[in-house]
Amino acid sequence: MTDPAYDDLEGVAAAAVAGGATCVQVRDKAGTPQARAAVIGRLRSVLPAAAAVLANDDVEAARLGDGLHVGVSDTPPSAARAALGPGAMIGWSINDLAQLDDAVELAACDYVAASPVWATPTKTDTSAPFGLDGVRAIAAGLAGRLPLVAIGGIHAGNAEDVVAAGADGIAVVSAICGAADPAAAARELRACVDAGLRRRGVHA
Repeated sequence: MTDPAYDDLEGVAAAAVAGGATCVQVRDKAGTPQARAAVIGRLRSVLPAAAAVLANDDVEAARLGDGLHVGVSDTPPSAARAALGPGAMIGWSINDLAQLDDAVELAACDYVAASPVWATPTKTDTSAPFGLDGVRAIAAGLAGRLPLVAIGGIHAGNAEDVVAAGADGIAVVSAICGAADPAAAARELRACVDAGLRRRGVHA
């Protein structure tokens, strides 16, 4: 995930993808729609096609990328799917286990995100952190229906554990954007994810 507080987002995103990141989400709640669209357009033009570029809670900007990530107070996934079509990637933040009972919204998603796993300074308007037990509970509730991404307070020191607990991937901001070498940071995080999957008996 990008954060406007960091400089050279295009360069950092390109380095992260070179290091193993598979998706870049543009999150700028305070920015203008035009600014978000411009960033997504630039990222889509410079990143390889295999790396997805998602907008955060901006349907129109998402049209310039590959899809949209939404939270519980944003555009519902079903509405995002209707607006963006079957080819768009749609993700939904899970803040409450009760969301796993919403078959309509889950059917519109390509993945869901446990948010937040731990407290994070880059996103202060969140519900209570899930912790590893919460990640396990979400993974159990999903029962393999959708991939689970872990968001919030994740870094190289805990990424393996959160994947071993049931996440299929992770989303970070400062662990890459704030690193002196974003590509190396992404490689380390990718290795942690792969190690966590192996602990679950999943082929990385």
